[in-house]
Amino acid sequence: MNAIETSDTYEEPAAPDRYDDELPSRGLLSFYDRLRERVLAAVERRGSRLGERTVEALLLVPDVFILLARLALDREVPKSRRLMVASTLAYFVVPVDFLPEAVLGAGGFVDDLVLAVAVLSQAFGRELEPYAERYWSGSRKLREVLGDVLEAAHALVGYDVYERLKGYLAKKGVDLDAAAADERS
Repeated sequence: MNAIETSDTYEEPAAPDRYDDELPSRGLLSFYDRLRERVLAAVERRGSRLGERTVEALLLVPDVFILLARLALDREVPKSRRLMVASTLAYFVVPVDFLPEAVLGAGGFVDDLVLAVAVLSQAFGRELEPYAERYWSGSRKLREVLGDVLEAAHALVGYDVYERLKGYLAKKGVDLDAAAADERS
């Protein structure tokens, strides 16, 4: 298996006090399922042309997306951080961004992944673990995944897109270079 792995299946944690129809994450789970199908289909179709690092990163996209969704819905997560996570979710869902999915297909999700990982890394800092442990569905430790993606960010999105992402994140109060440095330490 690749150095960066993702889980094969997703199971929504039981919600004992709610009926499934009442779960606010229902639409997000539908997006998660469609996203997972798109990524897997792209990897099967074009995996050899995408490069190993890109394939590994793309396989993480659905797990990072659902982690963001779970954190955004968790009332125990501080409100300011939930808002930052929610805006990151919006970046995932909007098809036109620095690497548009409408043009590039599933490969367009690598900028979404880099942005999400930077937000998770810096916005939550080391406080992330207690929240993320409940919600992370990946097969590797989240901290390792964050570090690997941030280390590979330049190669994944290219220098120009990296610089544009860096500027975009700076306006949101997230320092992409600092997030990468934090994960390396």
